[in-house]
Amino acid sequence: MTPTQVPHILILGGGYVGLYTAWGLRRALPRGRAHITVVEPNPYMTYQPLLPEVAGGELDARSVAVDLSRALKGLDLFRGRLLSLDLAGRTAALESLTGTPSTMSFDHVVLAMGAVSRTFPTPGLAEHGIGFKTLAEAVHVRNQVLGNIAIAAAATDPQERAKALTFVFVGGGYTGVEALCELSDLSRLAVDEYPSLSRSDLRWVLVEALDRVAPEVGPKLSKFTLMQLRERGIDARLETTMTSCVDSQVVLSDGSTFAANTLVWTAGVKPNPVLDDTDVPRGPKGHVNANAKLQVITDDGVPVPGAWAAGDNAQVPDANAEKQPAFYAPNAQNAMRQAKVLARNIAADLDGKPLVEFRHKSLGTLASYGVGRGAAVVLGIELKNRPAWFADRLYHGLAVPTFNRKWHVFTAWTAGSFAKRDLTALPGIEHPRQAFLETFKKK
Repeated sequence: MTPTQVPHILILGGGYVGLYTAWGLRRALPRGRAHITVVEPNPYMTYQPLLPEVAGGELDARSVAVDLSRALKGLDLFRGRLLSLDLAGRTAALESLTGTPSTMSFDHVVLAMGAVSRTFPTPGLAEHGIGFKTLAEAVHVRNQVLGNIAIAAAATDPQERAKALTFVFVGGGYTGVEALCELSDLSRLAVDEYPSLSRSDLRWVLVEALDRVAPEVGPKLSKFTLMQLRERGIDARLETTMTSCVDSQVVLSDGSTFAANTLVWTAGVKPNPVLDDTDVPRGPKGHVNANAKLQVITDDGVPVPGAWAAGDNAQVPDANAEKQPAFYAPNAQNAMRQAKVLARNIAADLDGKPLVEFRHKSLGTLASYGVGRGAAVVLGIELKNRPAWFADRLYHGLAVPTFNRKWHVFTAWTAGSFAKRDLTALPGIEHPRQAFLETFKKK
């Protein structure tokens, strides 16, 4: 780069890290100081902590989707995906939405491509399971739960009805527990609308390989969470795995077998597999190697010039942890805060100033288990049920990016306090041309 060239900062990913890094650089750098490009195939950033409320019908899907074109005004948004990355040559091979390949050079690159669902080669899982990581998945699961309740109401075969009313979640972290609770609440309200069904017909099963659920909230609140689930009639199977789900027949390691039309997989995440097509140094679990200054580092700990990483696709050392080595958890709280430090460090690097380390002591953990229920640790104080639920809503309502989305979220919650929850299923949106194609069939 010559002294007269404007440095190009390439941000790969438009999630938490990508959006907040771009915002931080836009504020920190004078106009014209750098050219910033964000690469993201989706037109929006999803605020993932509120996906359970989307599935449960408490929020509209668009309330948690931040329009990137509007949010990134003044910056370049490349709608497409990364094909490969050459750190040594400082080039990225990209593909646009139209399928057109291109090569983009950069002076600085930010690896912010997040994570995807971590799956295993369980027989039948690919054919019958669905994750809970994206907005589309949350909407689909909602439609599937409501649709299966309608199928059960119309069924005359007891086995078909039982299969339609059996819902299985595999993975008992707080994300899975939150989603399960919201959907089980939704299902109880939905069956009340059918005279032929009762709440006792519903069967919700949680399968967890560990000896506890929601370990993120701590041992005491984990036990409280398990008690809450079982009091609500949820069949929580601990120290259990799913060995097969071929033809929707769920087989568990404890020997039980049953049929289920709905199988949701929430058993953890892994770094975005597109990293396999890069020359980025990575750790044993596939995360990008990073230091406390959020620089990409080699296996020997040497920073790679112009390369940065944060969020779910990176392992960032946590010096505050008692047991070492330790890394920051892959959650929204850490990702957003890392992004702000990352933006300051890139700006400092451009100006030849010293970098700072990312140090963050967690403010706590929040989990909502449906209206008025939850578990939380806030500044070391444990909260249960309504206080925890209120803290969860207050925090996430304020943390949703942009004033526009905050307004949507808070107004939806306010309206929900006075109106019944929406029980409308929209399965047709997943196959919108079906009705049109029907008109071409021969009579």
